Amino acid sequence: MTKRYLEHFAPRWIIFCCDVVLISIAFALSFFLIHHLSVYLPDVMSFVPAFIVNVLIGICCVALLATYKGIIRYSEIKDILRIIKFAALQFSCWLVIYFISGSSILNEATLPLLVINFFAVSFLMVVLRLLVKEVYFRAQSKPNTTQRTLIFGAGMMGRIAKKVLEQDVKMGSTIVGFIDDSESKIGKKIEGLPIYSAETTQLVKLIQEKGINQLYIAVDKLSVDRKIAITDVCAPFKIKINVVPHAAEWSRGLFQKKQVKEMNIEELLQRDEIFLPNDLTNPNYTDSVILVTGAAGSIGSEICRQLVKHKVQKLILLDQSESGLFDLEYELKQKGISGRLLQVEVASARDYHRIKQVFSTHNPDVVFHVAAYKHVPLMEFFSSEAVLTNVFGTKVVADLSLLYSVNKFVLVSTDKAVNPTNVMGATKRISEIYIQSLNDRFESSTHFITTRFGNVLGSAGSVVATFKKQIAAGGPITITHPDITRYFMTIPEAAKLVLEAGKIGKSGDILLFDMGQPVKVVDLARRMIQLAGMVPDKDIAIKFTQLRPGEKMFEELFKDSEEFAATDHPKILRATKATDTNPDFYVLLNELQGVAELHNNEEIPALIVKMLPEFIHSPNMLLKKVLKVE
Repeated sequence: MTKRYLEHFAPRWIIFCCDVVLISIAFALSFFLIHHLSVYLPDVMSFVPAFIVNVLIGICCVALLATYKGIIRYSEIKDILRIIKFAALQFSCWLVIYFISGSSILNEATLPLLVINFFAVSFLMVVLRLLVKEVYFRAQSKPNTTQRTLIFGAGMMGRIAKKVLEQDVKMGSTIVGFIDDSESKIGKKIEGLPIYSAETTQLVKLIQEKGINQLYIAVDKLSVDRKIAITDVCAPFKIKINVVPHAAEWSRGLFQKKQVKEMNIEELLQRDEIFLPNDLTNPNYTDSVILVTGAAGSIGSEICRQLVKHKVQKLILLDQSESGLFDLEYELKQKGISGRLLQVEVASARDYHRIKQVFSTHNPDVVFHVAAYKHVPLMEFFSSEAVLTNVFGTKVVADLSLLYSVNKFVLVSTDKAVNPTNVMGATKRISEIYIQSLNDRFESSTHFITTRFGNVLGSAGSVVATFKKQIAAGGPITITHPDITRYFMTIPEAAKLVLEAGKIGKSGDILLFDMGQPVKVVDLARRMIQLAGMVPDKDIAIKFTQLRPGEKMFEELFKDSEEFAATDHPKILRATKATDTNPDFYVLLNELQGVAELHNNEEIPALIVKMLPEFIHSPNMLLKKVLKVE
């Protein structure tokens, strides 16, 4: 108890006493200045009553404004303003005494003395705090620190980042200066630190001369091209790049060091992130009962995180992974989500009777069907599992949505469903066709909508996760082909597309992002090596193997028979329903179910070819086709 008292309360009393001493010194100094530093004993004796009154006034004002309660080593402008308020209050109290007192005992407290005292006490109290702050940080700083730091952005965020980094003494960061693209700022200084040009050649020279090994990006909206350019400059010098989050993401409006994150591959997508404001989706899900299948997965869990921001009536988390569901439920409850809002259901989408029980119990208004097998090479060897889950699991959930008059059913599909060359993509295409067919039923009151997008960075089993493991192991990174390309998007983008689809989608629609240009996988690998502070082909080797079973050289977003159409969002495209559906589709669908239930994997590809004439079940055949066209 004694130790706790000394640590938490003693410093306040020390500062209180220091302030009272400074008040006394300031008043005495003012007295001597008024007398031109030459006084006689009678003058001093007549000054004593005024001195005592000043100490009493000072004690009362200090206690009232609590100038001693701030942490002195973190003194800021607001602390200086508090001191000025104190001096003004002290001066006002003296003015009242000066004008109403008729006693000669306070004659030495003249108006000029009070004015000088106002400035003297303000100056001394401010100097004390600045002195303590400087001494503290000099004592705590590491003289031989290796963290020589630049801050990209000489604006408000950059200044706040500098302040936080300097206060975090454990980091031992030495802020060398700022860099900025604004010509109006270059050459000037902020708090004594210079602002340099962020132009490539100038930045390289600065890094070499100053020994920079750490850079913080403190700019609200920096283009992807600019981020890539900075990464390219910093990579050869193995400089660690960190990103300061936008002010809207700060905890309770305050920026803390722990909120800084390292630059990740998601920020180096070769397009700017597509923004979908949450208020567009909010009216659609307010007071709704929502079911998310595959809720424990990467995309499913992100959909749930975004849905709980809206005032939904109930959110049903359905997955066959009990561990994943437990973790997601715990995470959401830790964020303050009420347990009454969440309903966990451990179930397989393939189990008709179990899923029917879920529908009859909760009567959902909206269904997001995310549950699926998505690993391409594995599903080539376990094609019956892909068929039973991706096709007939989807059929179970969709049929029950129709039976229980769900308002909207949103299917999460993939660009691998377009002209598929693997079983996984083919099963997703079959599920797309079946979902679109349900809109043709005259008794249907449910809007069936499909979302289609490319590879999701950071999702379980994604290429990013594989590359991270290979980099951590020292390499090499393995890539199937130097020219293979993919469309990439982030998990939040994917989740927002699904939510937006529930708002703007019409029955039978397939919605997808305008995802820009596809990215070479080898370029993605090189970027990840650079972000890890290493040099591609030097620190980490890149090894090319061969195309895996069912793998395509490139992905497509639309079939040739699908038509483009605009939506209410400029970055979301709509594919209208194709007209080339196989007339024997439903007969073959029943046959496919029988073969899959017998787990006859050898017959499944041939049967899918009958259902989907565009299905080319050999990457070599596709490659030959591409080369022939070229």
